[in-house]
Amino acid sequence: MADYTLGLFANLYPRYEGDSRGIFVKRMVDSLEKNGVRVIKAVKKSTSPSAYLSFYTDSVIKSFNEDIDIFQAEYIPHSSIIPALMKGKKPLVLKFHGDDGLIYPYKNHFNRALFNHSVSHADHIITCSKALKSSLISLGVKPDKITPIANGVDTNRFRPMNKQICRDNFKIPGESCVCLYAGRIHPMKGIFEIIESAKLNSDVTFIFGGPGPVPNHPENCIFLGDINPENMPLLMNAADFLVLPSHSEGLGLVLLESLACEVPVIASSVGGCPEIVKNKESGFLVTPKNVEELSKSIKILKNNPDLREKMGKEGRKDILTNYDSEVLNSQLISVHKKLIEAGKA
Repeated sequence: MADYTLGLFANLYPRYEGDSRGIFVKRMVDSLEKNGVRVIKAVKKSTSPSAYLSFYTDSVIKSFNEDIDIFQAEYIPHSSIIPALMKGKKPLVLKFHGDDGLIYPYKNHFNRALFNHSVSHADHIITCSKALKSSLISLGVKPDKITPIANGVDTNRFRPMNKQICRDNFKIPGESCVCLYAGRIHPMKGIFEIIESAKLNSDVTFIFGGPGPVPNHPENCIFLGDINPENMPLLMNAADFLVLPSHSEGLGLVLLESLACEVPVIASSVGGCPEIVKNKESGFLVTPKNVEELSKSIKILKNNPDLREKMGKEGRKDILTNYDSEVLNSQLISVHKKLIEAGKA
């Protein structure tokens, strides 16, 4: 028998086996169910805006399910509008992932009104980083209403593997120094800064794994397209180091995954990235949009294999201690149970 039943609302969820969109939400669901939580989902799997009609209809239907003990909405306010309206006496948890707390509320008055509506109906808020918590506090949310709990990483899946075997899987030359970017091909992720750095580091092979339009690039850049999440540990281990020079970032799950594989990282000093990357210990933090800094850090890691190894080991040690998904999901379950018990009191 389940410990309790969670009603999950998410406007981003994998459409099929191997789809990477919203994969960390699915992994959270899998972990919760593994730990005795029954999860009833209302999720949007289609990328079409018209799919919101069926998503909101399903959200209304699921909101009436009397078996549900607690609601949780992922990505605010798109997923939280219905549960905020329909919650009644059931506790509601909002989970912010990044841009929904760092960018969305600041765009216009309408967005801010929707944000305020959801937050005012929430019993508790989860953020993926301490930086995101600070952003919500600056928007007027009470600090004691927020708990930072990162998405976490499965350290059994993301672990060190044989680099040559992993490279063979993607037909990457074994003798190359490989710099990896894994994620959406989007300007906000610092894609153009990576490409400019590639021009300055012609002796490094730059691998891009993720969906999106391929921009103009030099010959030492290889675009693999969208990567099946099951193959991501292999791709991480094929690299010598990973870059994430985002302009804005809630946490940066790929940083956790890379470090769990003992692959050091270079990331922008934005959002929750400084919480993950120990500068000059497990990787380097650089100023966003600064090609010179990014290129310099790439050169340092390219020329110092012993440093890469040392940083990688330090990174995995930290991930095992602070970001293992099972540990973090147990914290989420604890929040759920306290809210459910408080509601019964």
